[in-house]
Amino acid sequence: MKAMPCRFKVHPPYMGLLCSERKSSAVRLGSLGRSINKLAKTAFGLLAVLAALMPTGPALAHGAAPHGPEDLWHSWQADPWVTIPLAASSILFASGVWRLRGSLGRLLPGFGTVQVFCFFAGTALLAVALLSPLEGLSRSLLSAHMVQHILLIAVAPPLLVLGKPEVAWLWALPEEWRRGMVRHRGMRSTLSFLSPCARPVPAALIHMAILWIWHSPTLFDAAVASDGLHRLEHVLFFGTALLFWRAIIRAHAGREAAAAALIACLITLLQSGLLSALLSFARDALYHTPDTANWGLTAVEDQQLAGAIMSLPMCAIYLISGLVMALRLLTPPRRERRGSMSVASSDLLKQSP
Repeated sequence: MKAMPCRFKVHPPYMGLLCSERKSSAVRLGSLGRSINKLAKTAFGLLAVLAALMPTGPALAHGAAPHGPEDLWHSWQADPWVTIPLAASSILFASGVWRLRGSLGRLLPGFGTVQVFCFFAGTALLAVALLSPLEGLSRSLLSAHMVQHILLIAVAPPLLVLGKPEVAWLWALPEEWRRGMVRHRGMRSTLSFLSPCARPVPAALIHMAILWIWHSPTLFDAAVASDGLHRLEHVLFFGTALLFWRAIIRAHAGREAAAAALIACLITLLQSGLLSALLSFARDALYHTPDTANWGLTAVEDQQLAGAIMSLPMCAIYLISGLVMALRLLTPPRRERRGSMSVASSDLLKQSP
């Protein structure tokens, strides 16, 4: 095959530079193509393995409620909408940690064993909330539903935020992708537009609105009866909780931000206490839970237990978070150490393994 003649005249002194640029561009495109092929093969292989491991039939039903205590431990879930994201994020996280440690010989300052433990602990709690018999039991008992919500919004999200998964995920990506993300104007514009929502008080208000909307009796009962609405409820609970806890944890770095985080924690504590009081002191059952008799509870007793569960551990978590922020405000400012490194996603995007 003959080479196409060049339509433009190139002076001899620049011929070598032009050839070298063409060669380097070809090398970059070739490496990018190989990286894309490897990731595609890995993704399809992961999906194939997960699909093969998935049981068929009733076991795939989302939240199949056990009929009694004797059926409780046989109601494990295998919902692909949950197992595939959990498995994919865990594998990507582990790959990033392995690649980071292999490239640098160690983990980064601010991203070590503690962060790895927090991420996998948060992922395990998500699996307990969404795949264990707790998911099926939450269809029958409001109290079990409240335990599930506590795991989804007050326990797993802060652990995942402390785990800094974006660090490992970025290191798991090819270098060309990471550099492309730095230069991507659309991503920068989107993050800039959404940045006000990531502040403590707006994040707390968004999270509070989602909680109250989905705890309205009509929508709550509809979510229990519909798999699609139930998944949407969990996504919104978990997503807004991640937004809230990310704002709170990041605010601990500065005193001014800690003041806003303290206000956000108090707002969340007060609204959680009010919602738990409504559940605990309501004379009639607010939600449709017809199967409570199989578990030795009336609908009102189950609702009161749900209110107590919400008021004690959940409000305690928000109270402790607020006290931590108050302590941060009372702590005198310290001089930052020279040469100290903090792990930031923007910095990691520019690093190459």
